[in-house]
Amino acid sequence: MLQELYINNYIIFNKEKVRFTEGFNVITGETGSGKSVIIDAIGVLCGGKLSKDDIKTGAQKAVIQGLFIIDNDTSEIDEKLIDIGINPEEDKSILIQREVNLSGKSFCRINGQTVTLTMLRTVAPLLMDIVAQNEHQILFKPSMHIKLLDSFGSDEFNSKLKELYQLVNNIKDMEGKLQDLYGTTQERERKLDLLKYQIDEIEKANLYPDEYDKLINRKNILNNSEKLYNYASEIYKDLFQDYINNRSVLDVIGNSLELIEDICQIDESLHEYRDCIADIYFKLEDLKIPLRQYRDNIEFDSGEIQAVEERLDLIDKLSRKYGSTIDKILEFKLEAIKEYEELKNSETVIKEYEDNIGLMKKKYSDIAFYISNNRYRLAKMLEKAVEKELRDLNMVGAKFLVNVKTDKEKISKDGIDVVEFMLSANPGEPEKPLIKVASGGEVSRVLLAIKSVLSRFQKHESIIFDEIDAGIGGHTANAVGEKLRNISKNIQTICITHLPQIACLADNHICVRKYIEEKNTYSKIINLENNERINEIAKMIALGDDSNFSLNMARELIDSKKAL
Repeated sequence: MLQELYINNYIIFNKEKVRFTEGFNVITGETGSGKSVIIDAIGVLCGGKLSKDDIKTGAQKAVIQGLFIIDNDTSEIDEKLIDIGINPEEDKSILIQREVNLSGKSFCRINGQTVTLTMLRTVAPLLMDIVAQNEHQILFKPSMHIKLLDSFGSDEFNSKLKELYQLVNNIKDMEGKLQDLYGTTQERERKLDLLKYQIDEIEKANLYPDEYDKLINRKNILNNSEKLYNYASEIYKDLFQDYINNRSVLDVIGNSLELIEDICQIDESLHEYRDCIADIYFKLEDLKIPLRQYRDNIEFDSGEIQAVEERLDLIDKLSRKYGSTIDKILEFKLEAIKEYEELKNSETVIKEYEDNIGLMKKKYSDIAFYISNNRYRLAKMLEKAVEKELRDLNMVGAKFLVNVKTDKEKISKDGIDVVEFMLSANPGEPEKPLIKVASGGEVSRVLLAIKSVLSRFQKHESIIFDEIDAGIGGHTANAVGEKLRNISKNIQTICITHLPQIACLADNHICVRKYIEEKNTYSKIINLENNERINEIAKMIALGDDSNFSLNMARELIDSKKAL
């Protein structure tokens, strides 16, 4: 679950920390106060967009940090963390941090370790399910219905879905290669000529992996050869010829060695220092010949400089055509050789590809039929479960239909089925696509019903509803509130609401308030307790000018819900 959220200089917030609890958390506040900004911040922690435009005016950077505590089985999350190189914490905590500065540079960390957004997005879906304000739009898109139905499936079912997805990718990839082989003779010959030219050009260059770096180093040496010669000569002169008073450094150290040898004849306590000076002397003496050879071998060769530069130009030319590094150029050559051989032996390869595609399609058919049969079973289960939830949400008599149509010849990553949710909102009416029959309030309740069912099967640690109560009121609002509280018994639930009937059910009530001071606008987040909460719900009730009446109503609401 999400235990704590820290926001610093993000949009309308300065520095805020909000505490979440298990169970049902509600967020209330005036329109425009920044309630949805909290949801946006949580979305950023789950891999959402964060840009320099999100930094509060006058600040240098924006920081969002969330502390998650894993309450359920941690094995899958631990596996995801290990896959991206992060060791899970013993206390089952996950600390996610996002940061962006004014230059647009952003950082992403998990448990203090820098990760990419792609890495974060492999972990985030297991932590949080965010039902945003526009989420109900997915119910108007039949292409999304199949994904909602599939999320109702077992681990084995989902494993088969992944296998099918990869299998379709492999089929499409091999069919693409086969189409290339099916090309006209003229196209085939043209392709062979191009591949041969590319292979010959790379082979003629006779590249080896570390060559570019070595050439750059050699070029640097050649361009500085005079300087290197002068420096080496001066070092050699100081060490071995004339450092001071016609004596070299080696002579001076040799003299010191003789003196300390004489001292040690009298006082043996300096033996250790004698050994040290002797070591320096002999190491320096060993350096004499190599240093002289280095100096004498330095060449002022303009011809070699030109040859090195021409070689570098050739590598740069090949890099622009075949890959940014020598390794990539050589890799391109290997792929080109493979493709060339396949085209030359196309008849054999075509037969091999056709056989492989046939085998993969047979396997696809077996998996797709397994998935399809399970979808029909899942559809009936989902229909029954959603209709029960809809009855609880004051849609008595509503019929929810999961329409599964099968095309046995279809090859797609979703399998052979097309799924569409249908609804009859009132008794006696035929089931129709949701977009044709559902009002805004009904769509919200259908979405809530589906999420309520899925919350018992999915592996999220938390679920967020951003104004799921839009377009409802009265007894329906009470029913929606009760449904949200029931969901929170299985999974931490966070909900933005404008309705007192829902707010009074919270285990943890969070309020967002906006302040305007001269030219500075900011919002604060407050965890409400006792009387503060009563006052907030009274404001939400706001019946006329009688504040006492609203306060009494708020107390009665809270007390009545506590008794349930």
